[in-house]
Amino acid sequence: MLRRYVNLVVAWPKLVIALVCAVTIGLTLFIPRLKVNIDVDSQIPPGDPRVIVGKRIEKLFGGKYMTVIGFYPESGTVYTPDILAKVKRVTETVEKIPGVKPGSVISLMSKRVKDINSTEDALEVKQLADKVPANDAEMADFKKRVDRNRVITSLLVSDDGRATAVFVDFDDFVKAGGPQGLYPKLEKILEPERAPGLEILSAGAPSVLFWLNTYTRRVAILFLVALAMIGYLHYRAFRTLQGMIVPLVTAIMGVLWALGLMGLIQAPMDPWNIMTPILLLAIGAGHSVQILKRYYEEYARSRETNPGLSGVEHNRAAVIEATVKVGAVMLAAGAIAALSFGSLAAFGLPSIRSFGLCTAFGIAAALTVEMTFIPAMRVLMSPPTEHQTQREQHKEVFDTLLERVAEMVRQKREQPILWVFIALIALAGFGLSRLEVGNSLGAQFFEANGPVHGFRMADSRLAGTRVIQVLLEGSAPDAIKDPKVLAQMDALSTFITHQSLPIGKVVSVVDVLKQIGKAIDAEHPERALPDTSDAVAQFLLLYSMSGDEDDLSRVVDREFKNAVITAYVKTDDFPSMKTFSVALQKEAARLFQGLSVKASVGGGVTNAIALNETIVEKKTVNLVQISVLVMVITSVLLRSLTGGLLVLLPLATAALCNLGLMGLTGIPLSMGTAAISAMAVGIGADYAVYFLFRVNEEFQRRGDLRDATAAALLTSGKAIAYVASAVAGGYLCLTFSFFKVHVLLGVLVALTMVTSSTATVAFLPAVILRLNPKFLTRRRLKAQ
Repeated sequence: MLRRYVNLVVAWPKLVIALVCAVTIGLTLFIPRLKVNIDVDSQIPPGDPRVIVGKRIEKLFGGKYMTVIGFYPESGTVYTPDILAKVKRVTETVEKIPGVKPGSVISLMSKRVKDINSTEDALEVKQLADKVPANDAEMADFKKRVDRNRVITSLLVSDDGRATAVFVDFDDFVKAGGPQGLYPKLEKILEPERAPGLEILSAGAPSVLFWLNTYTRRVAILFLVALAMIGYLHYRAFRTLQGMIVPLVTAIMGVLWALGLMGLIQAPMDPWNIMTPILLLAIGAGHSVQILKRYYEEYARSRETNPGLSGVEHNRAAVIEATVKVGAVMLAAGAIAALSFGSLAAFGLPSIRSFGLCTAFGIAAALTVEMTFIPAMRVLMSPPTEHQTQREQHKEVFDTLLERVAEMVRQKREQPILWVFIALIALAGFGLSRLEVGNSLGAQFFEANGPVHGFRMADSRLAGTRVIQVLLEGSAPDAIKDPKVLAQMDALSTFITHQSLPIGKVVSVVDVLKQIGKAIDAEHPERALPDTSDAVAQFLLLYSMSGDEDDLSRVVDREFKNAVITAYVKTDDFPSMKTFSVALQKEAARLFQGLSVKASVGGGVTNAIALNETIVEKKTVNLVQISVLVMVITSVLLRSLTGGLLVLLPLATAALCNLGLMGLTGIPLSMGTAAISAMAVGIGADYAVYFLFRVNEEFQRRGDLRDATAAALLTSGKAIAYVASAVAGGYLCLTFSFFKVHVLLGVLVALTMVTSSTATVAFLPAVILRLNPKFLTRRRLKAQ
């Protein structure tokens, strides 16, 4: 059936080329509809209870795009007229940015930060600083007010006075500038205020999203670099322009099909699937190399067995034979790769699910192009000259290595190969036991990258930027005013501050009430929190007389039905934060049991905790799922369970070595690295399938398994080496992005390709010769 199909393609090559080009042009028109999605929500598992709670917190109180603008003098304190003037100007200018959440801009110079003080006549609630202190006396008085209100001001200025901050949140992020425009807008405000001896840095979602967007857009340039790298490696494989151009043209067509289809269905691109075009380019070009390598073999064989045919006839015969013999294997390998990547749809994370589906889609597109365009174009091209065929036979470093392995196979000296790989697997297993999961800032960015310094300074000199929150949802309005609820909120805040986790500050409506109580009864600060409903009402009435309506909007809603307790955390240690969040949920449930409010932990870094758990759980399921798929498909194709297990052998070796290396080197399993094992299996399956089919084919011709294995090493093995080098070379180009996620992806995929291809041409032959599987020799034995 496949032969009839190929004969039909080569009989109507111009029509086939015209149809493929028409489809390519048509799908290319949809590429402009592609959008790059930098939303942080694409990273988190949407169904996790902590994520759901976080969404409710964002809806009620904001915080998703909270930004901390820190002022860090190299020496001295921030209590100088110059620095406080800068803080005031930045505060007032930031408040005017469109999209800023009303009431969210707070600093020592903000009108929303109050000095709560009691006089002989009344309780005074007034702005902490209505102007910048101009002399030493005014500065001393200002510092006294800051210290008097430490319950409130400790979030805004460090205890040693060496750092202060402006906090700002956005309720319309797009209007404020979005991922591409907001951070530059903030930098434009901050740049004139910077001076020698004073660092002013912003830290928060806007800076992270801006740099994610910046690094993501670099992939377009890196695609061209990868294209050049793959083209060069293909030229090394064939030493002809045809051998370089044909794989690239077909691979680019496959990429255009995939991107066009993604644009058609409006599947978003993001920093974690933006590398899909490079992956598809490498896979598509790799399949083309397999076909062309086989074409040159069949062309030489046709000239040898049928010397009377013309060059055109030899060319046509070689195209048909190469496509028929490689096509079936290529379709099988492509199906395995597509299903492997498609299985990522079950991962549970929107970003990885989109990556898996888009890649599976692209592989199917590449296979379609390769089974139509390549034979049609090749049959119309001039047959290779004697000079070209000789250049194609040149030896590379791969040939020398493969010849040595083939010689070891023929001489029955493959035992050392088995021991080397067994030792490698043992070492990888040890590394796997040390593998950690983490999606911290350090897992995405190098320390020298744009946003990191701002976060590190906020952690070391201020309260920090990461938060864990407790949402309190009342059953009716004024539920938060219940003195019992407020007392338990205070108890929960105390519980948080006594944990081993480095907590920078705990913020809630209780802070304001305690400050009022302390001002009223300074001699008994332990009784600062009101203990009756009337006292709570009086405290809030006193505050409302001088305060603004939005002053408390960050901590409690207007109906006092819902409130939030926010703990600022100064660490990236996710295992510790997970332990803390579990203990916090347990303690919150205990404290509020029987009261009119429900307490739930979520928001902030709990999204990353949920992400870590999902990656661990789904990664295990995904690897098992892919392994079963590969084994079932290859067992059916080879009509042997042993064959399916043999295909898994180099793939499992590559995946284990990949994860083991990550464990040994301290690279965490994160959003950026989670899909690499699927890539190792999806791409590496090609190698094992091609090799086993070639061993079987050579056995039918030679009748000796060792001889057949050695021959497969020198034919299919050589093609595998070039394909692996092309994929590795293409992905290594990602290291030029200087974005840690892409750099790690490039290096790890390259190493995975080296491992999987080496395991295929060294470990797999050694195991085959030890097992002597019947499925490889069955047909020959039956024929005898």
